[in-house]
Amino acid sequence: MTEPQTVVGTRPPRRRTSRLSSPWFLRLMVVTFVAQFISSAIRPLITYESLAAGAGAMQVGFITAAFAVLALVAAIPLGKAVDRRGETGFLVLGGILVCATLLSLLAPSSLLLLGVCSAFLGLGHLVLVIASQTLIAKGSQPERRETRFATLTTVNAVAQIVAPAMTGLLVGDVASSHDELATHVPNSHLVVTIAAGMAVIATLSAISLRRWPGALARRSVPDAPPGRGSFAAVLRLPAVPAAILASLTVLTSIDLLGAYLPVYGQQHGISARTVGLLLATEGVAAIVVRIWMLRLITRFSRRRVLVGTMTLAAISLAGLPFLSLLDTPEPALFAVMVLAGLGLGIGQPATMAWVAAQTPVHLRGTAVSIRLSGNRLGQIVVPISVGALAGGLGLAAAFWCPAVLLLVSAGLILRTPRDRPSIVRTRRASRRLPHLKAKEGKLSD
Repeated sequence: MTEPQTVVGTRPPRRRTSRLSSPWFLRLMVVTFVAQFISSAIRPLITYESLAAGAGAMQVGFITAAFAVLALVAAIPLGKAVDRRGETGFLVLGGILVCATLLSLLAPSSLLLLGVCSAFLGLGHLVLVIASQTLIAKGSQPERRETRFATLTTVNAVAQIVAPAMTGLLVGDVASSHDELATHVPNSHLVVTIAAGMAVIATLSAISLRRWPGALARRSVPDAPPGRGSFAAVLRLPAVPAAILASLTVLTSIDLLGAYLPVYGQQHGISARTVGLLLATEGVAAIVVRIWMLRLITRFSRRRVLVGTMTLAAISLAGLPFLSLLDTPEPALFAVMVLAGLGLGIGQPATMAWVAAQTPVHLRGTAVSIRLSGNRLGQIVVPISVGALAGGLGLAAAFWCPAVLLLVSAGLILRTPRDRPSIVRTRRASRRLPHLKAKEGKLSD
């Protein structure tokens, strides 16, 4: 069949396609940003609501852990379902679930309601995370995968800056003194309403990905679907258990910092507005270090970068309780949060790319779900354990425990086999085979 002729000097006819068909990655980042924004805005609010309802350190730990309960049970079945049925439908499902949970938070607060909403918010967030990370792992060529995971986590870091700062500014000076406990959280319904509106936007973006997938529709379908042995097959892959452990410790450290910094602020007369800015500072530092992540990994290797940053985060968290001895601890707290952000910023994107690089295409959804299952298991066990310790030994245990976990995890990562960064190999290969880059560009629109 001959191709249609065109007049010299004129443009060939363009296909009539929807503007929503390109680019798919930008629309996915909208969903990712909103998912992390809602989590970072609502979880500190739930902590303040719990304190207002009379919760102590142990109850705060249980409510924080509830975020991961349903997610832990559903993670691996969800990952296998995403491998079988595709990612975009689950993005829509996650958006709807988050919307429904936020509407439930508008009801009068109780510790039981807050725990249930925390659990379903965690489930909706997990659905969005599994689907989005699997979409990047399968929809990106190797030389772009690490960059896109870095972009994803940078978008998450931006959300972690904006969301807690918004919650702190709207909530204001609730629980500004440890002698007086607030019984009402100002503007809590306004925070929830803003989050619900953004959840609707994310759901619409997910629907557009499903109806107008763009270049995603041209992806090759894996020959071998995930089978019954996929769980064990993933865990037998090199470095995957170490990556899961690193991801678990980094994420639970971030969660504990977000959950217990408001309690720390309440005990030491630090306003909710200042606490929100402290958490935002940690997010800014995480963005900065992620900008340099690829260069650091290329120069030092992923293993060394993980060990170094996790050690820095451990030192920062361990020193945080001692700052209460200062007359004005706020400046030192901001400095420590910068160091904590630099230490905790690389763990998530580095382990995402690490797992994806070690996993066959048809198992990547399962691998993502196993990694997230480890995260959720840590988000259940660690907060409950830390809450019990903080109730008996004092609030400092809430910061010392994740510091110890980070150091233990860093030590175990040191024992993994040395490997060259995948980004170096793929970039060298792309320079030798330029036609691969042209082919990859068609896929990534």
